[in-house]
Amino acid sequence: MNRRPARAKPLAWLLPLLVLALGTPAPGAEDEALEALEALKEKMAWEARQLKRLSAMVRIPEGEFFMGAENTHPNESPVHRVFVSAFDLDQYEVTQLQYLSVMGTNPSYFNKCLLCPVEKVDFHRAEEYCRKVGKRLPTEAEWEKAARGGRLGPYYWGNDLIDPYAWYGNNAGGQTRPVGTREPNPLGLHDMAGNVWEWVADWYAPDYYERSPYRDPRGPEKGATRVIRGGGWGNPPELLTHSYRDHRDPDTHYINVGFRCARDAS
Repeated sequence: MNRRPARAKPLAWLLPLLVLALGTPAPGAEDEALEALEALKEKMAWEARQLKRLSAMVRIPEGEFFMGAENTHPNESPVHRVFVSAFDLDQYEVTQLQYLSVMGTNPSYFNKCLLCPVEKVDFHRAEEYCRKVGKRLPTEAEWEKAARGGRLGPYYWGNDLIDPYAWYGNNAGGQTRPVGTREPNPLGLHDMAGNVWEWVADWYAPDYYERSPYRDPRGPEKGATRVIRGGGWGNPPELLTHSYRDHRDPDTHYINVGFRCARDAS
């Protein structure tokens, strides 16, 4: 069960303690201290509001979908029917603020934006974060079903221009962007294309689709790399399709790879 962020508490009680510790303040110092305390109180309240908003999850209903694509990259074929049980998925990519609040550190290269997705997180730290908040990484099949949002084709937005829906190489300015600032997919999920690549739970095998089970596939039993999905801030549109599969060393930190968490449906 997720713990609710602690509510901000009044900080004026700290002022008498500061006076005792530091002696009688110089003229105007008391006002400055009160202003600093008020600013700290406002910052704590803002963070609590954001953590509550960012903790939202979306229920992905059980059902079939067509996974993969033909006539694109060999590791995306064959297209095959997959049944995925119901699960919940984070509405947003995990942000620097969320990661900092749970793990006590912010490893991101683009670390001046608390509402941007956390990156430079290896697979193991992503898995640890999800576990600490009572969740897990999604499987590759879960991720693709959620990204498609019930739609066929390479993108959930059809033939529309990509810019309103994704941060990618032509509009992100070479960096991550605050989550939830592009249009969501039909399920209400944001940034399922672009911003940062996302770790999923599966080991990678280029031919896995040839032997993938029909119900709730979980990838090969072992491998050398883990699957990443969704494309990132520096990629062209063809790497942001919902079927595109890439993979990375799970022990390495990448400035364009983050994650989001899933949870079994209760």
